[in-house]
Amino acid sequence: MIKKIRSSSKNIIIKIVKKCLTEKKYMELIFYRVQGYKLNLNNPKTLSEKIQWMKLYWDLEKLGEYIDKYEVRKYVEKKVGKEFLIPLIGVYENEAQINFEDLPKSFIIKATHASGWNFIVKNKNNINYKEVLDKIAFWTNTSFYNLTGERNYKHVTGRVVIEELVEDPSGDLKDYKFFCFDGQPKFIQVDGDRHEEHKRNIYDTEWNKLDVSYVHGNLAAPIPKPDKLNEMLDVAKKLSSDFKFVRVDLYYTNNKVYFGELTFTPGQGFEKFSNKKYDDEFGGYLNLGGKSIYK
Repeated sequence: MIKKIRSSSKNIIIKIVKKCLTEKKYMELIFYRVQGYKLNLNNPKTLSEKIQWMKLYWDLEKLGEYIDKYEVRKYVEKKVGKEFLIPLIGVYENEAQINFEDLPKSFIIKATHASGWNFIVKNKNNINYKEVLDKIAFWTNTSFYNLTGERNYKHVTGRVVIEELVEDPSGDLKDYKFFCFDGQPKFIQVDGDRHEEHKRNIYDTEWNKLDVSYVHGNLAAPIPKPDKLNEMLDVAKKLSSDFKFVRVDLYYTNNKVYFGELTFTPGQGFEKFSNKKYDDEFGGYLNLGGKSIYK
């Protein structure tokens, strides 16, 4: 209860601070607090700085069809083929449209218009249906843009998709996130151990692990190079070909590659590298200019 009160108070304080400051001033304040160096928007160098610049000056509100977890499936099918899509069970405008009796034993529910609003169901017989339906009702009636101010989500309709639950025999389904600049993958972020404590490694495209952590600590056990790494790189290249910058998120399990999502402002640019030289290196590949994220 104390944690909930503290969290609620913190959110209220953030809202008050936001109202008192311009978007730029608020951004500068949070950036310095998180990154530990002053944000330079006149001559941004690091990836973190350039993401802030993007948020202010690029036409991110036009990215709805790529942000929407249902609509993006059309883009993926056109670019690389439907075989990379996680099988879809349905798309729903509200909780009343969902009939749990018609669903398989396991599945995943995702809000189409937000980041991180997911609900994994491994056995539908063990879930609290009211809790799930209340959560979906909140999602579909809430603007993620109004909550976060991220213009990427401004014109995305609140719905949910239900997909088959993709799992890994190890019990730890890892995310492979490809940082792509002008249609070229340059770095790979691998996230895992989420059931214990979220961990993360960064690799180059030759699968050399970089000596850096990025928000989360490194995974303890070595991550084998995926047998289909070249295929994953090819998928990332094709899906990023229209943009100056995007992170292409993929899954790899049972020797099969699946599409996850496209991410244009990872961590809102507030996630910190343990060594700033990598923030500089990543940023060096991102070419700013004009008002469009499109190439």
